Amino acid sequence: MLDYIEIEDVEVPHDFMKRHIKFMLNDEDTFNEFYDEFQKYFLRCILLPQSYELLNMFLNGHKIKDIEIRYLRNSLKRVFSNHQHYKGIVGEHIFAFYYHHMVHDLLWNHGPKGRSSAEPGIDFVTFTGDKKIKDSIKVTVWETKTTENTISSRANQIYDFFSENGSLEENIDSEIYAITELFSNEPETPLKQVISELFLMYINKNSNFCIGASAVSSEIKTTENTFKKFADCFKDELSKEQRIVKFLFIELLEKIMKDLRNNVWNKLQI
Repeated sequence: MLDYIEIEDVEVPHDFMKRHIKFMLNDEDTFNEFYDEFQKYFLRCILLPQSYELLNMFLNGHKIKDIEIRYLRNSLKRVFSNHQHYKGIVGEHIFAFYYHHMVHDLLWNHGPKGRSSAEPGIDFVTFTGDKKIKDSIKVTVWETKTTENTISSRANQIYDFFSENGSLEENIDSEIYAITELFSNEPETPLKQVISELFLMYINKNSNFCIGASAVSSEIKTTENTFKKFADCFKDELSKEQRIVKFLFIELLEKIMKDLRNNVWNKLQI
């Protein structure tokens, strides 16, 4: 597993669970190890396998056709063209990267979105637990915010997403539909059984349904009251254990975004 990630559970006087995840990347070799893995992960997530292989050929110095370069440039334009949206999609994929590498019981996930963090919808849905035991499988709907400032600067957007009649409720039906469709031809497993019951899990706020607030920031600053109003989201329907807060601290967040732009997007501008 990744030895440059440090994880700490933090006690807070509020009805949610809180975890700090720090990426210790200040050593050049460590940063390069992380960056190489993340670039590959990020590009695999946002491109078709054929497009990913074509881009890899180009980045490794192989000559490709002008029409292929134009195809790649157009495919990636929405990712890189708006700085705020670009920052958001990178942060969402860093959070997903952490899940894939450090969360041992991750069974499946849906998201993040592949082109822009501004697209409507739910950022990330995770299914965790024992793949053989249906009642162990937890579903968590995540809203992720990315900032170079203090994490608290994005708190109100988290609350709005999970508020009554907010974005979660606007998008949960289409999200359940998309996930159910993806599993329609899969064999019967405990995970598929859980997915077939997602509607009822959400409506009834089943104990295995959770909401998650995650923030990715270069500023390592929180207090016990950071995101304190998250405890009021679905206050009468969810327990403390069903509300999860995860903060990811990456001091070199700007460098990651700059290197991605230089190593991928700028090279396509020929």
